[in-house]
Amino acid sequence: MELIKILKSFNNETKCYHYLEQMRWDNKPSCPYCQCNRASKRRNEHRYKCLDCNRSYSVLVGTIMEGTKLPIIKWFMAICLILNAKKGISSLQLARDIGVNKNTAWYLQKRIRWAMDENDTFLQGLIEADESYIGGSLANKHEKLKQERQYYRAGMEHKTPILGMLERKGRIIVKVLDKAWGKEIKPIMKSLIKPNSELVTDGFGDYKDLGEYFEQHIVLNHSKNIRKIGEYHTNTIEGFWSMFKRAIVGQYHKITKAHLQEYINEMAFKYNYRNNGKSFEILINRCLSKTNAFT
Repeated sequence: MELIKILKSFNNETKCYHYLEQMRWDNKPSCPYCQCNRASKRRNEHRYKCLDCNRSYSVLVGTIMEGTKLPIIKWFMAICLILNAKKGISSLQLARDIGVNKNTAWYLQKRIRWAMDENDTFLQGLIEADESYIGGSLANKHEKLKQERQYYRAGMEHKTPILGMLERKGRIIVKVLDKAWGKEIKPIMKSLIKPNSELVTDGFGDYKDLGEYFEQHIVLNHSKNIRKIGEYHTNTIEGFWSMFKRAIVGQYHKITKAHLQEYINEMAFKYNYRNNGKSFEILINRCLSKTNAFT
C-alpha cells in the first residue's frame, strides 16, 4: 500500500483502532485474558472492559504493539515505508520520515522485523539452496582482530555464514548459521523442506548425501563452470544474495551477528510478498498475531 493511501485512509486514531479490531476480532471484541466475548466499551477510549473477569483491554494487548506510546498511524507509516524500501531503510531515515527519534525508529523496526519472521513454513517442489557469507574482507580487519586465533584459519571463517532455501517461483527461508558445515546445514534443510522435493545446490561438500533424503539432488559444480543443467540452476537465490548485500552496503553498512537474522527476515518477507498487493494487510495481521517477545 502506498504511503499516501495510508494517510488518507487512517487520518485519525479511531480509524486505526477500528481497522485493527476488524483484522483481529472481526469487530467482535474478545478478552485476551479469559477469551470472553462479552464486553463494554469505555467512553472516549479505545479500550474495553470484560464483563466476565472485569479486566480492561484493548486490541493491542498481547501484540507487538502492546504498551506503545506512539500513535498507531506512525506504526502504519513505518510498516508501509519498510515494505516499500526494496533495499531497506535505515533507522535514521525512518526517524526523519515519521518524526520520531532514532531510538524509537530502531524500536519500531526491531518489532516489525520480529513479525516478519516466517521460518515456521515449509518448502516443496524445486528448491534452490545456497550458502553465503556476510562480513568484511579479512584485510580490512583491525590488527588486534587479525591476531586472534579464529582469524588464522583459511576460507570464510572470519565471516558469518547464512543458508538460503528458495522455492522456485515461491518463497524463501534464510537462516543464520554458527558454522557452515553439514552437522548444522542438513538438519535445517530436512526440517524445512519436504522430502518429495527436488534440491539444487552447488558443489559444496557439506551438501553431500542429501539425495538420500530428498527425491532428487542436483549438484552444479561451479568450479568446473557448470552453472545450469536444463531447468536446474541457482541463479534465483544468488540474485537474492546480491540484493541483500546491496542493502548492507547501501543502507545498513554494518550488521552484527546478534541482529543479522532480523534483517534477513525483513528482506525475505519482502521477497516472498513482492508480487502480493496485500503485503501491508498481511504484515498488520502478523503484528497482531505475534506475541510481544520484548516485554
